[in-house]
Amino acid sequence: MNGSASAARELERLLGKDNVLTGTKTISSYFTEPLEEADLIVARPRNVDQLSDVAAFSYESETPLFSIKRKTDCGNLSGKKGILIDLSRMNQIKKIDAKNLTAHVYAGVTFEQLSRELARENQRLLFPLAGTSPGVVRSYMDRDALMGEGGYRHPHISVFHAMMADGQMWVSGSQQLTDEGHADFREDQGPQFSPFFGASEDIFGIPYYGLVYTYPNREERRLIAFGFDDLARAKDLLYTVSRAEWCFESFAANDRYLSVLLAEGNAAAVAGIRKKLKPWTVVFTVEHYKDLVDAWERYIKDAAGDLGGKRLSGQVPQMCEAALQKPWNIYDRDFFGGRTDTVNCYNYFKNVPDTFEIIDEQAKSAGIKPESLGKIVVPVYFGASAYCEADIYYNPEDTIATDMVKAARLEAYKALIDGNAFIDKPRGPVAEMLYAKMDPSYVNMIKLFKRTVDPKGLLNPDQLLEGI
Repeated sequence: MNGSASAARELERLLGKDNVLTGTKTISSYFTEPLEEADLIVARPRNVDQLSDVAAFSYESETPLFSIKRKTDCGNLSGKKGILIDLSRMNQIKKIDAKNLTAHVYAGVTFEQLSRELARENQRLLFPLAGTSPGVVRSYMDRDALMGEGGYRHPHISVFHAMMADGQMWVSGSQQLTDEGHADFREDQGPQFSPFFGASEDIFGIPYYGLVYTYPNREERRLIAFGFDDLARAKDLLYTVSRAEWCFESFAANDRYLSVLLAEGNAAAVAGIRKKLKPWTVVFTVEHYKDLVDAWERYIKDAAGDLGGKRLSGQVPQMCEAALQKPWNIYDRDFFGGRTDTVNCYNYFKNVPDTFEIIDEQAKSAGIKPESLGKIVVPVYFGASAYCEADIYYNPEDTIATDMVKAARLEAYKALIDGNAFIDKPRGPVAEMLYAKMDPSYVNMIKLFKRTVDPKGLLNPDQLLEGI
């Protein structure tokens, strides 16, 4: 890097002074962990041309180029020098194609912003239940688990565009519309390398635009909730209803998870809400024509009765319905304890109890009470698998508690991997541990593709795996 000051001046020339940020305090606001000896300049492009100019400058000057991927990013950039891309100002909604149920959006568009526009078309999005970014494109590219995907497969993004290390543009997919503009790299029925970009920590390219799927609001919508004393019967009902295709959104959550979620940032309200809940609550939304909704509600009620579920009414279902109208972001739960970390994986429904037992054992071994963990199960594609998540709430200023959480998470993931659970989008030590167990040819393919699209190794180096 030819000096931070000269690089900052060039970026100010390309973007304007207001779109370039420097200083330790400003940079640290992007990260949950303190940065040590980092020399980074934040660049905030407003459009594709500016983003391309920044990437081209980075490439020509051989300056590493990093990207903000999550609201409170945990990427290890301590000791790194380079440019940090913030796409929040690329927040244009290019088009809502209501007929084809897609929205054409740039990376700075948030769920709240797009939801407001879709409401005018009587449509909606699927929201993340463990969101780490307010941006729709980032969340979908990162394959966040989504509420409502019980009947829909990943991914929820169709065509996407990414900025490559040298400032050229990658356009995915085989069907390109004329209004999608210029592409330096376009996939046309040949080898499909675009899936490599998903949850890749942007080591191949920085996604800045995408066509995301939208969903129509139906004639009738109802929320149905049941309380259970144990996980086994709660997950059986969740599986039965999902397999029968009687619902749209569905989940089972324990009292700790649901009380934190429904408190909406009020830590003092958590204990009172928890007292109103059974150990496990199963929630379904049913959407379609009224007669069909009536029938599905009867079927679900009968299935719940057979399993001993208690129908809930009043405040709790109302609060659940309100919660389902927005993303469930992990960082929004930090009010309870100070910080929230998760352990999550996918498994078969029959293995759900064993999955949480593994997590409980590792938490207990690290000194964390299992009953303090928030837990949620969400069916994926009609119950073909289950997304399982355990939330750990702790005070990040307590070094002992922080070390306990780190140890519990790492050991839990190790045990889950040994138990053949599917770990998606691993990062940091979990990625190192997982990739070490995979066939070397897979990691070699990642390295080969990285060298092909980024021969200088400037784009988010070491962010997925050390040395890549």
